[in-house]
Amino acid sequence: MRLKPRQIEAFRSVMMAGGITAAAEAMNVTQPAVSRLIRDLEDGVQMTLFERVGARLVPTAEATQLYREVERLYLGLDQIAQAADDIRLHKNTVLRIASVTSLVRPYLHRAIIEAIGDRLDIPLVIDVENSRYIWDMVEQNRYDLGLVFGSPRMADKNAVLLHSSHAVAAMSASHRLVSRKAITPADLLDERVLIPGRNSPLRLALDRAFSSEERQPVSTMETSMLNCCYFAAAGMGVGIVDETSLRSAEADAVVIPFEPKIEVSYFAIRPVGAQRIAVLDDLIGRVQKLMSCNGPLRQFAFEGLTPSTH
Repeated sequence: MRLKPRQIEAFRSVMMAGGITAAAEAMNVTQPAVSRLIRDLEDGVQMTLFERVGARLVPTAEATQLYREVERLYLGLDQIAQAADDIRLHKNTVLRIASVTSLVRPYLHRAIIEAIGDRLDIPLVIDVENSRYIWDMVEQNRYDLGLVFGSPRMADKNAVLLHSSHAVAAMSASHRLVSRKAITPADLLDERVLIPGRNSPLRLALDRAFSSEERQPVSTMETSMLNCCYFAAAGMGVGIVDETSLRSAEADAVVIPFEPKIEVSYFAIRPVGAQRIAVLDDLIGRVQKLMSCNGPLRQFAFEGLTPSTH
């Protein structure tokens, strides 16, 4: 015999609802349609499933036995649907996320709190590493999601642009260059220049910018982007950083555009061929939104300062 899913659905609805009328409403069909499906099912199984007692349909003993088997079938379908949801949402599987320091606070912190919050079914591993390491580990499928600092040409089909801006010069409010409209490599030759590490894409662009000068700055400090921001605000020198790092550091520094312009970007990257995971898509979208909500940094940190002509 060959039964049709719609016949089984009608049988289950009648058993659960207790009658043809309620079953028809539950299935959003007419009563004659339900009656016809039940008759076809009885013909198919060659058994009487319901007996009419007055105005009521009473299931036979055979119907009760068949209903138990049907419920097992639907329970199995529900389990399959639940398993599909678990796979889609990455439930009960550890999500491995790595981020550069500049994006951890407040962006990644806030996105995780909003997207995951009190969901106990999503175990997490969150590492803070440099961009080059994260790129390598994502390529090896060691991380499900990486948030990295890079340049636009580093983007590929597995990368989602989170935010782009330009490099800026950060310094204390008392610095002698504070009134400039823009800072160039030539302005920094007699200064301590605070620069990101050699693995940073911004550092590579800065090296090219300074290579056109006849001599190099008298002093440099190579450290993390956040440290550049902190030391610049403390008067240790001029930091060449990006706006996202400055916001993350919350350093009280004066910000002046750096020339030549250097575009700096942040990307969310996934392993090649990685399955779509809804919660990670949500995280990426939230980080994008949080970063796009930032307005431009104020060029001058205090009132009454009028920039001079460079």
